[in-house]
Amino acid sequence: MDPILPKALKRGDKIAFVSPSARLNDILPIPLARGKTYLESLGFQVQIIFSKETTATITESIRVRCDEIHAAFRDDTIAAIICTIGGEHANELLPFLDYSLIRSNPKIFVGYSDTTFLHYAIQARTGLRTFYGPSVLTDFSDFPKPMQFTVDHFLRVLNEAGTSVGPLPRSPICSKEHSDFLFGHETLDKPRETTDSPSWRWLRGGQATGHLYGGTVTCVVRLQGTPYAPVSWKNKILFLESSMGDDIQLPYSVSKFRNNLVDLALCGILHEIRGLIIGRGYKYDTSMQDELANVINEVFNVVVGRSLEEQLPILMNVDFGHTSPLLTLPINALVRLDCDLDEFSVVEPSVRA
Repeated sequence: MDPILPKALKRGDKIAFVSPSARLNDILPIPLARGKTYLESLGFQVQIIFSKETTATITESIRVRCDEIHAAFRDDTIAAIICTIGGEHANELLPFLDYSLIRSNPKIFVGYSDTTFLHYAIQARTGLRTFYGPSVLTDFSDFPKPMQFTVDHFLRVLNEAGTSVGPLPRSPICSKEHSDFLFGHETLDKPRETTDSPSWRWLRGGQATGHLYGGTVTCVVRLQGTPYAPVSWKNKILFLESSMGDDIQLPYSVSKFRNNLVDLALCGILHEIRGLIIGRGYKYDTSMQDELANVINEVFNVVVGRSLEEQLPILMNVDFGHTSPLLTLPINALVRLDCDLDEFSVVEPSVRA
């Protein structure tokens, strides 16, 4: 598909909230309203698209969720769509989305985690650039307000047309926790604790330019072999991040991440990519970061067989994924990794005028 850049987001534009995976609107009305109020305070209009129809069966659920996404793309007054949260079942929608409708009505589409499936499908079937970035309930609904780093980069990437995004910033602080209300606690107005962010870390040096593609590592693995995955990864820089563990209050184990990397190696992906970027791990302490770094190096050295002399920059602990604050990443945009300059840059505009 020829690439399509959505129009830049301007003050006064309307943003739609959709819930293509987890359906928490009625369960978390106060945080949802807080996210809506915050975006309105920035000068945007907000419309929540959420049907009260039954979703008791898989068939009903797929129809309702697709109808909501279609309504958001069909509405000419809506400039951007943000997912309320991720979840587990966005993959069910892929065969049933109206890709002709989406291609004919291109607009900004933002989300992460399980939304990885929708990013791949929309890119593959329409060419529309989408954005791996903040969700409403995990980011814009923070108390007393969202982390400024998240907001600033969201606006930087989506507001400014015609100029390259440039080097991506890094936050000096981060939160190792999601908000309490996401874990079923009744506390809705507790600020998240923050700590110093781990430094960005180059596991391999060099320079590389390619198109940015990736997502939550489990989703990326599951998409391989489907018609929604890229045919070739030769011109790609891959970005990966991990979700929570089996217990959502625990980190995703390094052992499972290792299995995922080997699966991607067996698919041939890690033999083709020009570079790799790893997001800051959810609740990863220094020991887990070191363990993952060792795993990545061994997988590339032994399983993939790409020597240290090869120009294959690998950067980890970058500000995206199941973490806060986070960057807004334009999927399939041209990016550059440069270890010598200590930079990860988007070298083209992410939106159009």
